[in-house]
Amino acid sequence: MTTRLKVADWLAFTALLLAAVAAAAGLAVSGLYRDTAEGVRQARATDVVTLLAAVPTLALALWSARRGSAGGRLVAIAALGYLAYSYAIYAFSVVINPMTPVHIAILGFATWSLVLSVFGIDDATVDRAAGFRLPRRITGGFLILVAALFAMLWLSQIAGAITSGRLPSAVSDLNLPTSAVYVLDLAFAVPLITLAAVWLIRRDRRGPASAVAGLGFLIILGLSVLAIFAFEAAAGITVEVPPVAIFGVVTLTAAFVLGFALTGSARRIYS
Repeated sequence: MTTRLKVADWLAFTALLLAAVAAAAGLAVSGLYRDTAEGVRQARATDVVTLLAAVPTLALALWSARRGSAGGRLVAIAALGYLAYSYAIYAFSVVINPMTPVHIAILGFATWSLVLSVFGIDDATVDRAAGFRLPRRITGGFLILVAALFAMLWLSQIAGAITSGRLPSAVSDLNLPTSAVYVLDLAFAVPLITLAAVWLIRRDRRGPASAVAGLGFLIILGLSVLAIFAFEAAAGITVEVPPVAIFGVVTLTAAFVLGFALTGSARRIYS
């Protein structure tokens, strides 16, 4: 293991521990969040997924990566991407509270670990990823479809706000001037997922590795969105079926494809 990856793993482990503490505090400490009712529900839903999905996934992936698993390294990158994504939202959109310094620390540790991990991956890991049983065209098409759905959803809301002069309810309910999700998805998540899909379809050697990381990220992100829907339903708020169905299908499909890739024994990319 290179020095760069060793540093990345220590940063990831620190982010993991801090995320577990922050998520547990958000769920256990009454009144910790000082946001609107909608904001509190979203934060607590995200805490559930962080504590029960992202943290265990990152811990297991780091352990596997230390044992030489290419899949473990790529899933760790996916989990780090989710932590950086989620805690960027906490850092920029959640009202300052006693855990704010921890949220900012998690964002920093996860982001720098992610950068070092991505640039520290060696050729052997990329080559081993090429042996995953990953349906090339199906997976690439799925990733492009998901990226397009996210882009159209957020751009339509932004366009509506520009033309009407009224904020989308997803923003106004949080008492915010804009949404950090718009920025993170349109500036980072959508382009990166699209790039992974293009690499995969064009048989670029980086395609399988980037697609696996993208699928892992979508799974945890999808669970987070579904948890928000569940918290809203529990609060007696009417939740529309189509968004739940769409995110449910996206999450299940990503989980199926990733599981198929990581558990398969084939040594080539299936067309």
